[in-house]
Amino acid sequence: MNLAAPLRRRSLLGAELKKTVVLAGAIALVSTSHAGAQDPAGNATMLERIVITTPLRRETTLARSTSSVTVIDRQSIERSAAPDLPSLLKSYTGVSIVSYGGQGGSTNLYLRGMSASQTLLLINGVRASSVTTGTASLGNIPLDSIERIEIAKGAHSAQYGSDAMGGVVNIITKQGGSCADGRDSCGSVTAGVSHPWGGTLSGNVRGRSASGVDYSFGGSVIGTRGYDFTLPTAFGHEPDDDGFLLGSMNASLSKQFDWGRIYGDALVARSRGQYDASFPLANEVDTTSFAGKLGTEIRHSENWSSTVELSSSVDRSRNFRDSVAGNDRFDSSRYGLFASTQKSFDTGAVSHVLTGGAEVYREQVDSTVDFDVTARTLAAVFSQYSLSYEALTVDSGIRYDHNGQFGGATTYNVGASYEILPDLTLRSSYATGFRAPSFNELYYPNYSNPNLKPEKSKSYEVGLNWQAGADTNLDVAFYQTWLTDAIASNPPTYLPFNVAKARITGFEAALAHRFSTEWSSKVSVDIREPLNQDTGKYIPYRDRLKAMAEIIYSPTEELDLTTRVLYGAARYANAANTLELPDYVTVDFTALYALDAASQVKFAVENLFDADYSTVTDYRAPGRTFNLSFTRTF
Repeated sequence: MNLAAPLRRRSLLGAELKKTVVLAGAIALVSTSHAGAQDPAGNATMLERIVITTPLRRETTLARSTSSVTVIDRQSIERSAAPDLPSLLKSYTGVSIVSYGGQGGSTNLYLRGMSASQTLLLINGVRASSVTTGTASLGNIPLDSIERIEIAKGAHSAQYGSDAMGGVVNIITKQGGSCADGRDSCGSVTAGVSHPWGGTLSGNVRGRSASGVDYSFGGSVIGTRGYDFTLPTAFGHEPDDDGFLLGSMNASLSKQFDWGRIYGDALVARSRGQYDASFPLANEVDTTSFAGKLGTEIRHSENWSSTVELSSSVDRSRNFRDSVAGNDRFDSSRYGLFASTQKSFDTGAVSHVLTGGAEVYREQVDSTVDFDVTARTLAAVFSQYSLSYEALTVDSGIRYDHNGQFGGATTYNVGASYEILPDLTLRSSYATGFRAPSFNELYYPNYSNPNLKPEKSKSYEVGLNWQAGADTNLDVAFYQTWLTDAIASNPPTYLPFNVAKARITGFEAALAHRFSTEWSSKVSVDIREPLNQDTGKYIPYRDRLKAMAEIIYSPTEELDLTTRVLYGAARYANAANTLELPDYVTVDFTALYALDAASQVKFAVENLFDADYSTVTDYRAPGRTFNLSFTRTF
């Protein structure tokens, strides 16, 4: 049985059929999940209390999370040599990136071995995936607009519903508020050049108005000539460079009142990308994406609050070829309403948090392709309960989703963390998940099956986090996931059907250590066994072993040097496990130099030694890439 979806361009998205079976894998608090600050009174390091919102859809502390969460902060983004979001994410445990070329190429994000459609991607908490393909346009999310990224691994369908089987990646854009130096407004402008030929220009302004409105506005333009994404052996190979151009804007507004607050966030982007095609109609795609929300938080009392949010996301693509009449257009949109209420209380030494809510959203498709059904409504109710007692934290949740196409799905989770010794915390969790079939899988002409059932999963994890002093953190995790009713497809028809089963077993470990004020390092390893239980073979294009090592050297306050080495083991490229992509090693280097208090130069080299490798058969991963930029703050 061939569980691999056909490898087609985004233009055929119905053709990106049927996201394979999955695997799961990984759970750890990656080294960037822990941060520190220098004590102004001496050389001691104080641990920073990190607050996260993604796993439970409410504020919690990272240190007591009952599930594995990775936080990528702004400093980590700036230290990275990555020119785009997929390049940034690929070195973190639990994350696999499968790219059909370089910047602007079609890219899939696999979390814990789950396929891209089984991994939920959010922008400021808003679903950002296309309703036709079930995947998001990662290339349309520029790094310059991002404040931080929260990656919650493991099934979170009890909180988010469909698609959150492998986990949730929440992109949080730059937010407003008073500046670090106490000023009411501040900003920055960045200009840069790259090789292969390209450039970037971005800017952001943030602050707090005299009336108390927190604001942030930003924009960026990114362009690159690119390179030839495909090998001559690729089906539809065209011997030319595949360029990319992106323009984006992001905004955030909020205002506090005595009774609560009102807030809003938005990211809009439009890009043009080139690719190789096996048919004469199209080899370029214009993509427009938008994710935004308006919300209000009402504080009924000190320990009781409610939230109401209106959200919208849009993913539109138009595929065409110069001098050729006609185009393929796939426009998808989603409009939603979310409401929840949260009550906290104490009974003796035990603290409780109760949350309940409902969610409804409408998904629509408008396309040159004649889909049999073009709209659907999904609704859900959910509740969560958490308690804390001394060293023990327990989180639990249950959710019911109703979909007019297949009926209902109930998911739940329970997790606990316990500080068995000071700074030594054990965590464990069990969760179920599901994914509703996409419009392409259900209704794309000649490549669909309207009788598909939702995919289902169950998984557990056990992890241990040891904060061995202020300068050392070790996190390890073991997990296992079972997937049933997975949607598979076989040549020559590629009609999808529910049949596949998978089991993914994995282990992760991450260690971060600061040797001195000048030297620090991070290492991690990701080991995974993604098996198709029907055939006993490995699922294609899934990482089985990945390792990362990073060294940061800051000899002066002005200079910061980072070197990162990433090893990716060989992975199978077909369901029969007869074709294997070779292993690879890449080295990235970044130098940050502060010319003065307001000016910084960044020099970055991705894939320093120009390693030749692929994450998809017949598609070249990016070779050596140089980036030089200048940032001025004001």
